[in-house]
Amino acid sequence: MDVTIKHKDVDRFVLDLLSSFDVIAPVARDGRFIFDKINSPSEVSAQYNTTILPPVKWLYPDNEKLLEFNLKDINSMKPVVQANKQVLTFIHPCDINAINIMDEVLAEEPADVNYLARRRASVIIGYECLKPCKEDNILCFDKGYHIAYKGYDLFFTDLGERYYVNVVTDAGMEIVNGYDYFIRAGYEDWLRLLKVREDRKKGFKKSVNGDMEMLSHVLKESYNDEIWAIEGKKCVSCGACNIVCPTCYCFDVADEVCPDMEEGSRHRKLDGCQLRGFCKVATGENFRKSAAERVRHRVFKKEVYLKKRFGKSGCVGCGRCIEHCIAKISIVEIFNHVMGR
Repeated sequence: MDVTIKHKDVDRFVLDLLSSFDVIAPVARDGRFIFDKINSPSEVSAQYNTTILPPVKWLYPDNEKLLEFNLKDINSMKPVVQANKQVLTFIHPCDINAINIMDEVLAEEPADVNYLARRRASVIIGYECLKPCKEDNILCFDKGYHIAYKGYDLFFTDLGERYYVNVVTDAGMEIVNGYDYFIRAGYEDWLRLLKVREDRKKGFKKSVNGDMEMLSHVLKESYNDEIWAIEGKKCVSCGACNIVCPTCYCFDVADEVCPDMEEGSRHRKLDGCQLRGFCKVATGENFRKSAAERVRHRVFKKEVYLKKRFGKSGCVGCGRCIEHCIAKISIVEIFNHVMGR
């Protein structure tokens, strides 16, 4: 059963969520947007463009404590799994699709129990993009990730003076059943939903020339292309693209010991394949020494390796890596270069 909610009742809805959950929502900060834990409906900025960091960081945080130990008694070591009930709300389809990818990757054996516990404790409320959030440097439409078909409990579509709310899961149903401002959707609401989705098609345009289904194959044929050396000369290996990417999940671990040298803890520190030391092994060798090799690896990881493993691209086309690259490296330009060979 789908429902609708009037715009004027959304603040009440958020306020009611706050009484039961930690609520993570898009908020404005210094002219940009971030996902942050809110305390009041007034903090929410539902009409946002791409946030600096993706919402998946609330499911897969940096510096996460994984276990605690006692140096005098190694048998006392115990895992730490922290998973508060939380709602991630007003999530764009590209970021929902990124969470779907992370769900698959991190559920593979050995499963990431910390991520999966936090995922199970989280409610996802999606928010439909009726137009591109930016004019360029995104390729969600090229990849079909501007639409999310799963990975959420509720999904809001703006119909003008009200939202159409697609109720997908039992958790979503439990939420809407609890509040009388949700009204069962009728035939007129459904027709209006079809109309706004038809109109949505006019706003999106392709960024990459050619058939995206061929991208993985074309990239493999371009393994020795000059584009990697050209982009490698620009890259400063800062790792910003890794930090803002909603599907980068590589990490290192570090132990922290208390000053008394008795107790300590192990933490997950997010790592990045574009950093110079990422591929350096214990004997000192570095099997991706040049920036060109690292840039190529990152593109291949998203478009070749993950696609072979899971049958889908690992890049959702959000454009964060382009926006935050201080060297102005663009995967759109890389894709157009190889597709034009």
